[in-house]
Amino acid sequence: MQWLVKDENDLINIIPQLLNHIPKEGVVLFEGQMGAGKTTLIRNLLSELSMDKFQGSPTYSIVHEYLSKSSNTIYHFDLYRIESQEELVSIGFEEYLYNNSLSFIEWPEKSFKFLPEKRIWVYIRVNEENKRIIEIKNDY
Repeated sequence: MQWLVKDENDLINIIPQLLNHIPKEGVVLFEGQMGAGKTTLIRNLLSELSMDKFQGSPTYSIVHEYLSKSSNTIYHFDLYRIESQEELVSIGFEEYLYNNSLSFIEWPEKSFKFLPEKRIWVYIRVNEENKRIIEIKNDY
């Protein structure tokens, strides 16, 4: 599935459609260049899914935890600053992924060794008109 997003209002309008493709549990990987809008997209998804206020990007803390409206846990990871797989081991990354929660992961290429086979990919590309193309696929 693919959407063309002109601005944040467009993004807000497609959130319900995106959520139709995102499970209540599992791993959702966000891939896009720096500044493409990964964190903005996650913020808007969390505003629909979570009872908690968005805490911003977890660039320095690596992970933020949210309580969903259905009382499940949602984790938001930003792995941009991760430099080694040992860092992921030290924060218990695998335990987060395999505990019946929902995990949103920015910069997932730094964590392939740990990821489950079943996962959702959200690709964000910026076109020549500075609009976002959001595409969602799954590895099922």
